[in-house]
Amino acid sequence: MSTIGSNDDIESQEKPFGSESEFVNAGLDKEKMPPKLGSVLVGGDDPFLPREGKALTWTSLNMSVAGKKGKEDKILLNNLWGEAPKQEITAIMGPSGSGKTSLLNILAGRLQTTGSLTVTSDIRLNNFKVDPSNMKVRKQIAFVAQDDSLASTSTPRECLMFSAKLRLPRATLERQLIVLTDRLLEELGLSHCADTYVGGPLLKGISGGERKRTSVGVELVVRPALVFLDEPTSGLDSHSAKQIVKLLKKVASVGTGVLFTIHQPSSELFSSFDHLILLSNGRVMYQGSVGGVNDFFGERGQPVPNHYNPSDWIMSVAQENSEKELELKRFFPQDERTLSKALTKEKSSRDVDEMGISTHVDGVAKVDMRKASMITQTLLLYEREFLQIKRDVPATGARFGITIFVNLLVGLIFKDVGKSDPATQSNLQSQVGAIVMIILNLMFGTAQPALLSFPTDRPVFLREYTTNHYSVISYFLARFTTEAIVTFLQTIIGIMITYFLLGLKANFFLFIAICYSLAMSSTASAIFLGCGVKDPNLANQLMPLLFVPQMLFAGFFVSTDLLPVYIRWAQYLCPLTYALRLVLHAEFDDCSKGGGEAAENCKDLLENMKIKEDDIWWYWVAMLSCFVVYRLGALFLLKRLSNKFYN
Repeated sequence: MSTIGSNDDIESQEKPFGSESEFVNAGLDKEKMPPKLGSVLVGGDDPFLPREGKALTWTSLNMSVAGKKGKEDKILLNNLWGEAPKQEITAIMGPSGSGKTSLLNILAGRLQTTGSLTVTSDIRLNNFKVDPSNMKVRKQIAFVAQDDSLASTSTPRECLMFSAKLRLPRATLERQLIVLTDRLLEELGLSHCADTYVGGPLLKGISGGERKRTSVGVELVVRPALVFLDEPTSGLDSHSAKQIVKLLKKVASVGTGVLFTIHQPSSELFSSFDHLILLSNGRVMYQGSVGGVNDFFGERGQPVPNHYNPSDWIMSVAQENSEKELELKRFFPQDERTLSKALTKEKSSRDVDEMGISTHVDGVAKVDMRKASMITQTLLLYEREFLQIKRDVPATGARFGITIFVNLLVGLIFKDVGKSDPATQSNLQSQVGAIVMIILNLMFGTAQPALLSFPTDRPVFLREYTTNHYSVISYFLARFTTEAIVTFLQTIIGIMITYFLLGLKANFFLFIAICYSLAMSSTASAIFLGCGVKDPNLANQLMPLLFVPQMLFAGFFVSTDLLPVYIRWAQYLCPLTYALRLVLHAEFDDCSKGGGEAAENCKDLLENMKIKEDDIWWYWVAMLSCFVVYRLGALFLLKRLSNKFYN
């Protein structure tokens, strides 16, 4: 197979496809060839065009956790060594707890380190010592997690295009992105389902194998030097698993290094692997070509039986023998002779650019190679959020359908209550009860979907953030804008129904402003709570924690003067408290300034609720302050979560 570049020229940038001949040889229609900037198709490198590739090697890789109270450190990975040869697929196998995923995360620079966790290693890319957590190195590593965290209402085409627009240089033209996306869809075998929803628990979509290939394609957009995958065949049928491995071999054959963990592949899949690393008890039990497994195990008295799946056999040997027994049978080689000499050959640890992974492209120095700006990131996220709302008919329909139904129910039950004479206590109580029902329904209806939304979307956010799709601020702004618009529509629909059916006297636009401010503040508090939990079910269980305290401290069910002094301060953290006072003031203030028994009743009501004319401005400031504080708190939690996950 022809390659681009040479081993001796590791400082050169790998040549992208941009010439007409290369475009045609890649199997693309010459007439569809996009325009070039200079001699390079900027950002549109064909991931399947042959190139030299980069070999990954590592030695002396150790990971341990500090022991408690004077106990010895617990060794999780013990002096691991190995290689992922270029143009080959390398499988990491081993029993559960052997360290497969930990090794993959260390090599990918994704390990979440803590104060008690210690990692030491000598990792080299093309024989240059590198730190995988270095941003320039990390941008060349694609990581496909076991769970396919994709936007359920997006299509494979949209997933690839979204990744390309955010991660490729700004100078990349729209036509180039389209050609690249179509090329990837064809090579990934996704052309037939390119415009079908990815799908999710409540939305029918593409198959598991197609989802996995879409996840791989999202990472191939940036033409990475290395592709790491965690259990890529997990949960797939045998046919889909074979398609995934076939795709990985195609990716590796053109120069991209492929390294993945796998538990127990079929004999057919196992024989298709090029390289194997077998771990047991955090140590290297075997490292070499798949073809050498039979001889290696045979020399140690554990030959693979005839007509037996080799992967099943080596796994049973690793599981059924203790670490001491495996040592006696010489299954833990202490030397590193199977590695190439280049592994131990010292080279200076120069700048990462010298390994050919610089973001500079020769001959196109004037082209803007920066990725999408924060504005572009926010707009693309904003567009996807609205598409999700539009396409997720069950969720959107339920949200607005419940709003209409409940407000109609409240409106019919309390019909024309606002027109009744407050001179009668029962009429006044009915009016107050109706207003309380309106704002409680508004608080529940807007905050509940917001509380459940982030835990549900959390995996997608973390995957895209850790792969440099966008910043936390861009994501936060897009979500905020979308939620603000949807909440406004929900508020308008609900209030339009109840306000006129009840015949309320408060200024309509003032009533809308108060209710919308409450909805936004309640949504902010819900998002703050949602950012702190992983599981949507847990968020659902925490819902009473968000709503019940606000109802208790609002002053409607029990006067705030009767609250114990040591918890009375909590009323100031509840947006519902301020919204209720503002709405009651707007509805009954004019009546309280009149004469007669009705005025006396309204005046007593406002006094009992601790509503003062001079404090109205404070209620507005306090409610909006709750909104700002909860929003900033959510941003802080989101940033903290992303940094913890990223580092």
